[in-house]
Amino acid sequence: MSAPAVLSLTPLPESVDRPVLPKVPEISARLVESDISEDDSASDAETSSPPSTAGSDSGLSDKHLSAVRKKLAKGIEGISTPANEELEPSYPAAPQDDTKPVEVTKPVEDVVVAYDGKKPPTPRTVADICEDIVRVLARYRLVHQNDTSRKWGAKAKFLAQVERYVVRGEAVSMSLPAFPFRSPNKVTKVLGALPGKGEEVALSHLEGLCLAIGDVYKPGANIYIVSDGLMYNDILGVSDLEVWQYGQALRQMAKDHGCDHVQFLRIVNLLGGERSDEPINEEEYLKAAPLFRDELLTRYLPEGFDADAHIAKETDTTLTYRGYIKFLETDLANQGEGETKAQLKKRYEATAKMMIVRGKAFATSIAQNLPDHIRLSIHASTEKNKLSMAIVPQLGRSSTPWHAALVRAVDGSITMSHAASVPALTHELIFDREGRPSYFRERSDLFNWPGMDVEFNYIYPTGIVISPRDPNTRYSFHNVHMRKVRALSEACSPVILRGFTDTTDQHIFEAKAYDAGTVQPWTFGIRQSVKDAMNPDPKASTVTSTEAMPMHYDGFFFLKKEIVDGVEKTVSKVPRFQYFTAITPSPPGDGMTLFASSQLFFQHLPHPYTLADFEPLKWDCKHSSNWANHMTDLPLVVPHPTNQKPCIRWHEPWYQWQTQFSTNEIRISNGEQHYKELIREMLYDRRVCLYFNFEKGDILVADN
Repeated sequence: MSAPAVLSLTPLPESVDRPVLPKVPEISARLVESDISEDDSASDAETSSPPSTAGSDSGLSDKHLSAVRKKLAKGIEGISTPANEELEPSYPAAPQDDTKPVEVTKPVEDVVVAYDGKKPPTPRTVADICEDIVRVLARYRLVHQNDTSRKWGAKAKFLAQVERYVVRGEAVSMSLPAFPFRSPNKVTKVLGALPGKGEEVALSHLEGLCLAIGDVYKPGANIYIVSDGLMYNDILGVSDLEVWQYGQALRQMAKDHGCDHVQFLRIVNLLGGERSDEPINEEEYLKAAPLFRDELLTRYLPEGFDADAHIAKETDTTLTYRGYIKFLETDLANQGEGETKAQLKKRYEATAKMMIVRGKAFATSIAQNLPDHIRLSIHASTEKNKLSMAIVPQLGRSSTPWHAALVRAVDGSITMSHAASVPALTHELIFDREGRPSYFRERSDLFNWPGMDVEFNYIYPTGIVISPRDPNTRYSFHNVHMRKVRALSEACSPVILRGFTDTTDQHIFEAKAYDAGTVQPWTFGIRQSVKDAMNPDPKASTVTSTEAMPMHYDGFFFLKKEIVDGVEKTVSKVPRFQYFTAITPSPPGDGMTLFASSQLFFQHLPHPYTLADFEPLKWDCKHSSNWANHMTDLPLVVPHPTNQKPCIRWHEPWYQWQTQFSTNEIRISNGEQHYKELIREMLYDRRVCLYFNFEKGDILVADN
C-alpha cells in the first residue's frame, strides 16, 4: 500500500455549507508520507494511524477513528509537516404495525459480554463461532419499529443452520429474494428502469454483511440474490425484456464494485436448469420466460392453497398482503384511467391476492431448492424463519431502490423517497457516466469547483471520492480548492482525490497543506518518512513497523502540559485533520487503512443501546512508554467543533500479546467494562468502518 501523509488541522469556524471559506487563523498539520511496497504482504491485524490522547480545547472532537493494516517498505522518504414521507414496502413487503413500544431493560440478547483482552482469547469452539456469526446477522436485522424487545424467533434455527457450515468448514450461504425490476411507475417513484445509486449501495451493504461474517469466521459467507421479477412483472405491466435488462445491469454493477460474495440466481435455477456459471442469453430468456413462470407455479404451489384463508389467519401473509395493496396504489397510479376509487380498490386487492399466490410458490421453491440457506427478507415480518433486513442503510422508514430514489445529504446520510417528492430547490439530480439519472444529492457550494469538471462519488459506508468526470482529463492537484476539501471532510470523511496530477510532488503536497490551514508541526517536523525502522525496542512505536495499529483518533499521544482547575495535567493537542498521499498502491486485498464514522457508529448501535448510554462515559488510559502518569476521566463522546454532532473519542486497548512494542490499557472509569468490547465491535463494523485501499497518487483528507 502506499502511504500516508497525515495532516492535522485546527477547527474551521464556518459551516460546511457556506459558499465562501475565509482564511482561518490556525491549522495544525502532521504530514506523513510513506511508501509501501506492492510486493510486501500486509498484516492481517487491524490498526490505526498514529496514536494520541484525549481531546484538548482546540481539537476535542473528531468524526472518525482510523486504523491501518500495513507492511512498510525499507526505504521511504517523508517530510514532517427529503423527504420524510412514509414509503410503501417492496416486493414482497409489509407495513409495520402500530403496537406501542415496549420497555426494555439491559441485558438483552445483543448486549456484549465483557472481555478484558489482557490475555489472548481462548480458542473458540464450534458453538462460539456459530454464536459470533449469528451475532453478526442480528446486527443487520430490521428491528421492528415499534417493538425493539421482540424476540428473534429464527435465531435457534439459524444457529443450527450455521453449525452445519462451520462443522464442514464451508462458507455460509444465504438467499435473498429481491431485485425484481424497477417500479412500473417511472413518473413519480423511480429514476428509470435500470439500476442506479440505490442498487449500488444495496449491493455494497450486502457484500459488507458477507465480509462481516468473514471477520469472525474465515471461510466467510455468500449471499444468493434470487430475482423474483418474473413472478410478478406480467401482472404489473412490466415486460420480460425489462426484467432481463435490469438483472443483467445489476450483475455488471456487482462485478464493477467488487461485490464478489454477492451471487445471482434466476427462476430457471430453481427449476433445475442453467448453472450459475452458464447464463442463458437474452433471446433464450425471453422465449422461455412465460414457461418458467408456469412451470414454477405448477411445480411448487401447494395443492389447494387458499390465499384468502392465509391472509385471514397467518400474520406474515396478512402483513405482506397489506403491503402489496399499499405499494400498488402508487405503482399502478398511471394505470386504470377512468376507474372509480371502488373499482381501483377492487383491482388492487385482486392483484395483491394474485401476488400472494405466486409468492407462495416462489417461497416454496426456494425452501425446497436451497434448504440449508439462511433466509433473508426485505420486509418486516414475525421473523420466525428468516432475517428481515433493510438492504439500504437509511434514515427513516425502510424502502428499496426499486421502489424509491436514493437521496444523499451532504454528510452522506441516506433517505429513500419517491422521485417526484424530492424538492428541486434543495436537491439536484445526479447522473451517472452513461448519462442516466442515478440519485439526488443535497445542494451545496462545496460541490462547485470552477474550472474543473469533477464528480463526487459517495462510497460505502463513508467517504467521498472526487475525480475528473472524464478519465482522460488530468487536473493538477496544485489547483484544488483545499478549503472545500477540508469542509467536505468535516461533512463526510474521508475525502479522496483520485486521478489528479502532481499528488506526489513534495513541494505541492506541502503547499496544499498550508492552503488548508496553518500546519501544526510534530516533534519530527511537518513531514516524515514512514518506514520499517527495524527497531526491536519494546518502547518503540508501531507506526514505523510492519505491525498493525490499534483503532484510535490521531494525535492521542501528541502531549502537552496544561493547568486544569489549578492542577498541571498532561493532555493531548489533538490535530483536526489527517492528510495522506499514496506513493504506491495498497497491496491487493490488504494493506488497508480503516476509518470509522462516529455518525454511523451511533446510527447502527444495537438495541437497546443509544447515544444517551455513551454520553456520560469517561475512560482512563495507561501507556507503557509515552508518560508515567495515568490519563484519567477522558470523555468518550464530545461535540464536533464545527457541526456539534456527537463524536467518539477512543483508543483501542492494545496489550502485549498483540504487539512487540508499546502497549496501553484502557478502562471505563465510571461505567461497566463491557462497553469496551461493544465499542471495539462497532468501530470495526462494516456498516460503520471504511476499509480503504489506496491507489497510487491518491490524496486523502480525513476529519480527525
